[in-house]
Amino acid sequence: MKLSIPPLDPALPGLCIAQRALPKPFLLEGARIRLAGRQTRCGGEALLCDEEGQASFTVSLQAPNLGRAANLVLYPGVARRDFVSSEGATSEALIASRTLPMLIWQLSGSSTRASRIRLELATSTVAPEVEHSEDTVTIRTQGELAQFQIEPAPTEIQIKAAGGAVDLCIKLADAETHALALAFGNPGEAEAAMRAASHMEGHALRAAEGPVGALRLNTGITDVDEGVTWALARTFGLVSKHSSAALNLGLAAVALGHTNVATRALSHLKNKNFVAAGLLAARLGLTTGDTKVSATFAERILDELGTIESDLLPLAAGNLADALHYGATEEVLDSLRKMSLVSPDPNPTTPSSPRATRLPMARTASNLPGSPTREATYTSWLKNLLTGNPGHPPSSFDDRLSRARRSAELFRLDPDRAWRDWRLLLDEGLNQGPEGPATWETIPSNPHSQIQDYGESLTAELLLALAHGLLGLAPDAPLGRLRIAPRIPSHLVSFEVTGVQIGDGEVSVAYQRERKQINFTLKPERVGIPPLIIFEPLIRGTVQKVLVDGNTAELNLKRVSTQTVVPIQLPLDSTRTMTIVTG
Repeated sequence: MKLSIPPLDPALPGLCIAQRALPKPFLLEGARIRLAGRQTRCGGEALLCDEEGQASFTVSLQAPNLGRAANLVLYPGVARRDFVSSEGATSEALIASRTLPMLIWQLSGSSTRASRIRLELATSTVAPEVEHSEDTVTIRTQGELAQFQIEPAPTEIQIKAAGGAVDLCIKLADAETHALALAFGNPGEAEAAMRAASHMEGHALRAAEGPVGALRLNTGITDVDEGVTWALARTFGLVSKHSSAALNLGLAAVALGHTNVATRALSHLKNKNFVAAGLLAARLGLTTGDTKVSATFAERILDELGTIESDLLPLAAGNLADALHYGATEEVLDSLRKMSLVSPDPNPTTPSSPRATRLPMARTASNLPGSPTREATYTSWLKNLLTGNPGHPPSSFDDRLSRARRSAELFRLDPDRAWRDWRLLLDEGLNQGPEGPATWETIPSNPHSQIQDYGESLTAELLLALAHGLLGLAPDAPLGRLRIAPRIPSHLVSFEVTGVQIGDGEVSVAYQRERKQINFTLKPERVGIPPLIIFEPLIRGTVQKVLVDGNTAELNLKRVSTQTVVPIQLPLDSTRTMTIVTG
C-alpha cells in the first residue's frame, strides 16, 4: 500500500508553546502514544501502548546528523522544530495521533538529502518476525505488529534483529521532504492507522487541540487559561502511564468535563480497586446523569460487602446512593445510605475478618499509634472537597501536592492567597515542568506500582482545586441541580468559565466587577430540562443590596469572617443575572 503524505502546514490553531529550544525534555501524547524527547535533539523516544495502556513497543527515533534545534513549537500532540548544522537547515514535525495508534515523523530541508536516520524498536517477544520491502518494514510479535513506511522510498534499509530488539538504519532518498508513518496494534488497527496517514494534516489539527467540550476558563490571563487546558489535556496520558493515580485523575476529569479520561480511569480501577471505581462511577453519574455504570458498582459493593475493608467505602456508598436516587430500589438505596454513615476506624485494633480483602488504596504509611490511617485522612478530605467545601487537607510526601491541597482549602478562607499559591504551581508546570513544558509531574518508571500517597497526581490536585475550591462545583444531575460557589480573588475584574457540565447540558458563569458592584451572568449553553442552580458566591466585605434579573432580592446572607456568602436558588431556564452591591 503506497501512501501519499502531504507536507504539514506550519500554522496550526490550538494550544501552543513556542520557545527557544533548550537542553531539556519535551512531551507529546496521543491516544496510545507517549513520545518524550530532548528539545535540541531530533527525534525522540516513543512508548506505544495497547488499548489498556500497557506498553507493547518502545521506539527510538534518531537523526544524529541534522544538527541542533534552534526553536520548539509544542502542541499537546504535535512538535515542530528547526535544526541548524553545517549542512544547512532542517524542519521536523512529530505528530502523535489523538485517536489512532499512529506516529508520524516528517523531515524537510536540503540537509536531509541522502541523510541517515535510525530506528531502534524494543518488543516483548524474544524473536519477532521482520519483513520489509523498498519502503516498508513490518515487525510482528504475538498478536501485534508495528509497521514503518517511508515516503519517498529510501535508497537503503539495513535491519539487525537480536533478542527482542530490532535496529533499522535507513538512508533517505535524494529529496527534500521525507515522511515516516508508524502504525501499530493488532493487524486491523495497524492497517486502519496506516491508511489514515495520508490525512496527516487533519490528525495534526486534532492533536493540537485541547479536550473538546470540556470546561474552559477565560480570565484574560493566557498562562492561566491555557495552563488549565494544557493540564486537562495531559490527564489522558497520565491516567494511562500513572494508573495508580487513576482515582484523582478521573475525579478531576469528571469535574471539568473530560469524560474520556474518566472512562480510562474506570478501566484501570475496576479490577484493582472497585470501591474507588464505584466512587468515580458515582461522580460520573452525578455529573452526567447516566447512572448505568453506577448501578453496576453499587450491586458489586453490596454483594461483596463482607469482603471489603476500605476507608473509602462510606464515601463511595454515599455518592452511589445520591447518583442512583431514581435508578435503584429503596432497599438498595437504604443499604447504601446506611453504609455511608459508617465512620472509618482511624486506628483499627482488631484483626481483619479472614474473608476481608484490603484494597490497594488502603495501604498505610508508617502511622503512629493512635493516628488515623492515611486513607482515612485522605477520605475525609476528599468528602469535603467533592461537596465544594474543602478543608483540613492531608499532608503529602511531595511539598507541591501539599501546596495544591492547601490552595483548594484557602479558596474558602482567603481567595487572594489561594490564587497566588495555585497559580504559582500552575505556572511552574506550564513554563517548564519536570517532563518538559506543560507537565506538572515526573511519571513513575513503573506505572503499575502503588507509589507513596496512593499514587497522587499534582495535575489532578490543581484541577480539583480549581473545580471544587475556586468554583465550588457540586453537581447532582439525577435531581437536576448544580451548586456553584465561586470564590474569586479580589484583583480579578472579569472572569468567565464555560462548559460546566450538568446532565446532558452545559452552563457558563461570567463575573464582572466595577468598583463596588459585582455582576454575575449565568447562561444555559446547552440544556434540556433547566437545572436548578444553587448559587453561593463568596463576596469580600459587606453586601448592601442584591438584584436578581434587575429585581431586588431578600436573601439570608451569611457572614464568614470578613466575607459574605450570598445564597441564591433559581432555575436556569434562560440567561439570569445577579448584581451585588457591596459596602
